[in-house]
Amino acid sequence: MASRRRPRPATADCRILPCDHGTKRRRAAVADAASSPWASMHTDLLALIAERVLAGDLLDYVRFRATCPHWRHCTVDPRGRGVADPRFHPRRWMMLPEGHGLHPGHAKLRDRVRFFNLDTGAFVTVHLPLFQDHAVLDSPDGLLLLQRDADTAMRLLHPFTGDICDLPPLTTLIPQLDQISDARQRRLEDEKHKLQYFRTVSAAVSVAPATGAVTVLLALERICHFAHASAGGRRWTLSSWSTDRVARTLSFRGSLYLAYWDLEEESSILRLDPPPILEEDDGELPQPQTIATLPVELMILPQLVECESEILVVGSTDIDRAHLVVVRLADLLQGRPAVPLTSIGDHCLLFGMRSLAVSSSGLPSVAGNAIILCDSIPGGRLQQYNLGDDSLSPACDGDFRRPPPSPHSIVHHLVTCCHRYFWNKGLIYCSRTNATWRTKRESRFGV
Repeated sequence: MASRRRPRPATADCRILPCDHGTKRRRAAVADAASSPWASMHTDLLALIAERVLAGDLLDYVRFRATCPHWRHCTVDPRGRGVADPRFHPRRWMMLPEGHGLHPGHAKLRDRVRFFNLDTGAFVTVHLPLFQDHAVLDSPDGLLLLQRDADTAMRLLHPFTGDICDLPPLTTLIPQLDQISDARQRRLEDEKHKLQYFRTVSAAVSVAPATGAVTVLLALERICHFAHASAGGRRWTLSSWSTDRVARTLSFRGSLYLAYWDLEEESSILRLDPPPILEEDDGELPQPQTIATLPVELMILPQLVECESEILVVGSTDIDRAHLVVVRLADLLQGRPAVPLTSIGDHCLLFGMRSLAVSSSGLPSVAGNAIILCDSIPGGRLQQYNLGDDSLSPACDGDFRRPPPSPHSIVHHLVTCCHRYFWNKGLIYCSRTNATWRTKRESRFGV
């Protein structure tokens, strides 16, 4: 029986590059902080403040710990815990698509990858040499799900601490794919073409509170199946069952949420939970559970998005999506009347193959209380829907049927984040562009 001891956390070469401030100024600031009365703050009060800071943003917590040696000594170091402790997941940080084919690991970027905060609009540059031989597939909870080029081994990377969680190779799914009845026709394909079915994924990361064991769920969008594996496991386990539709799943608190819709009957929201941690890797994944239904009178074509640590359900009252409706999933789960929201504050919701919620307070060029449907761009002109008065207005300049001119607006970058085929290749979304790798095409076929 294989040992299931918690593996030691691995780390990658990872450095957050500082702003260009003078060395003397930084040394003076550290000296002032050490001599300040704040440096002698009581440990319990310091821990309480640190908890509040960490609840806001991980990098604010890192800066908080850097104030003085006493504060650093009395608070938990996120390094070594970045993946196994969900408190340190950088949920509101997103890898920035640079455009011009400058994918992470491109020689011109010199191992530098930029990230931006969806709430504050802050940017940070991180030195990540790991991308020289890895490609990113998804970004659950702000972590990066990577595939190693040489052997398809999967890895979870915390971009700011460098912590790595090693997962089995994707090739372990091939024998299971051959056994699926609806995939028998694929047995004649070579390994390269079979791997493409496993590289278009939506991932969720769950951590066992007692042991810190990490489990990853994958929604395999091309074959409508799911897979799961644990850190240190020998293989991925493919679900024996399939669903009608897997695209546009939402990762939330370790589970995958799916919206199923029917134009004539009520739609439903399903949740797929991770399986229990077993001694072996062969545990069967339970089928998703229906947790809520949506009558046709309320909405059709529902989609899901995480906003302010809760799930919002966004749909329309008509097939043309001329009138959009937003309700809280929590209201449906608790049996309360699903009252459509008339305001989502300063947030803007974006829907494509993935969904995002961003704050207009940190990104002034994005309108608040608005919804942008990135998968529906009539005439190539991106429109934003104002939830307060049902009006439409241009979300940005430019025709999305053509490659946008440089420099790109933040809206172009946000739309690209909703289309992972472009996001991981350093391309800016364009509806008439075929998103392909310009390098390492053999090892990244289907990514």
